[in-house]
Amino acid sequence: MEINRNTIIKDLIETNPETLAVFKKYNLVIAGGVRGPNEPIAFFAKAHEVNYDTLVKELNEAIEKGGGEHIEIPKFEEDKIYEKFIKTAIVLTLSVGVTFGAITLSYIAFKLNFNSVYYALIQAHGHAQIYGWVGLCIMGFALYIIPRVKNTELRHRSLANIIYGFAIIGISIRTVVQPIPYSSIRFLVPISAIFEALAICLFAFVILRTILSSKEKTGVFDKYFKAGIIWFLIATFMNLCMVFHLYRHAIYEIPRNYFSPYVHLYLFGFVLMFIFAINIRTVYAFLDIKPVREKVINLVFLILNISIPIYYITHMLADKYVVAFRFSQFIVFPIGFAFFAFIYGLRIFERSTKELQDIVMDRSYAKTIRTAYLWLIVSAVILLVMPFLGHGTEVQKRFHGSLNHAITVGFITMMIIGYASKMIPTFKGINMHSIKISNLTFILLNFGCFLRVFSQILVGTSGKPVFYAVVGSSGWFELAALSLFGYNLWKTMNTTQETKPSTTTATKKLTEVTKDTKVFDVVDQYPETLQIFLDFGFSQMSSPVMRNTMGRVASIDMATKMHNVDLDKFLKALNDKIAAKS
Repeated sequence: MEINRNTIIKDLIETNPETLAVFKKYNLVIAGGVRGPNEPIAFFAKAHEVNYDTLVKELNEAIEKGGGEHIEIPKFEEDKIYEKFIKTAIVLTLSVGVTFGAITLSYIAFKLNFNSVYYALIQAHGHAQIYGWVGLCIMGFALYIIPRVKNTELRHRSLANIIYGFAIIGISIRTVVQPIPYSSIRFLVPISAIFEALAICLFAFVILRTILSSKEKTGVFDKYFKAGIIWFLIATFMNLCMVFHLYRHAIYEIPRNYFSPYVHLYLFGFVLMFIFAINIRTVYAFLDIKPVREKVINLVFLILNISIPIYYITHMLADKYVVAFRFSQFIVFPIGFAFFAFIYGLRIFERSTKELQDIVMDRSYAKTIRTAYLWLIVSAVILLVMPFLGHGTEVQKRFHGSLNHAITVGFITMMIIGYASKMIPTFKGINMHSIKISNLTFILLNFGCFLRVFSQILVGTSGKPVFYAVVGSSGWFELAALSLFGYNLWKTMNTTQETKPSTTTATKKLTEVTKDTKVFDVVDQYPETLQIFLDFGFSQMSSPVMRNTMGRVASIDMATKMHNVDLDKFLKALNDKIAAKS
């Protein structure tokens, strides 16, 4: 097998098992499926910061040294450590999460009043979302990804099931019991917080032990991971204190001046730190852009970690002390600046380097990741406007709700979807179940989020009933989006790894071109079809090198999607040309 930039890792390992030793050297074999990821070597090398030419040289040497001797491929056990976390997160968000949220928004629209809903229910719903949806997703991905980006083994792996079990028990009890007005079962509320705290402490222990065991050089992203863990532990302690306050005072709602700053501490401290860390490590390869500006990224880290505790304390005390109130107004400005600076340092909206422009692969995830950062910009703008709206006014409350939604759905959920759509197929060594469903998910989620964020602001500024109606409808678009995403991702996780087609199948004489036919096979067997490709805008097909590299990897279906060409019309033109020759 001749190695080129578009050679798929798992195909190479299946064809030349002797290359396993090279991939093991770079700890890359276990990074996708049981035989490696379904990714081109050039992309894989950039994503894992391995020199492409050096890697290919070592692979060719391994093949030559193998001398054609048959080597059995070891039967690796697929690493599914993340699956139970992700699947449970999907179940939670499609039940007590986004479904409950959609019903609540419709009720608010009917009543024309955001204060018409029992606030204990809102808090239980919020807890299910930030711990059940966001928290479980991040924990599941972290247990899989961090050992790989740090080129080490996951330490204390056996604790993963305990972490999962404790987290599910805690989240489930808290979500169900907090709003129920029965004193006989109130003791379950602090018990739920204890289970969650145990899960998070064990998770922190496993992740920190894994990071510290690595012999890799410390990267700029490492400090973000470590800070995220610390903020997760701090948020857990805050949650324990608030829950015991509920129990001790026999109340059902956490005081809002405690709950709201706590949510932002959790989001800005734990969640954003982890997302930023993964972005720093991977986004330059995923989007084919330049490496991050490390000085800027380091400055952002400093600003955020100084500002977050000040934000929490001053917002908690703003109603009692004028000094705290003034600081709470001021502290949003360095946080907003940090968001803009991080986007600049990450280079997220800069032009591609074109380093991977010849690589054939699905990149539908790219628009989702970039759009998530547009929502972060929206969040930053709302955050910076809020100090000028009057403390505790109805307008500020509506802006505050829009800020929370822009952060949690626009940025965080969009980022989870974008990375899940890229990484889980990589984990499995397969393709995403349906790119069409992914695209529809993207449209529906952005539409729903747009309606919610801006109509809630308009409710605050105008109070007109029509904007309540828009708020009420927004949740159903988001529910549809996350339902499609959940189905698409679940099907992907349940799909077994594809096997490489046999050589005889690949070289069989074509009688009809289908969407799965390789571009190379069509032009190789029917050279006259080359003009059809050129007529439909596939200008790169004029290059024999591109036909021999990209053409061997890309199917007709993949090629039409990349060039936005109608598949049915293209297939008809190709088959008509073949039939005319026959």
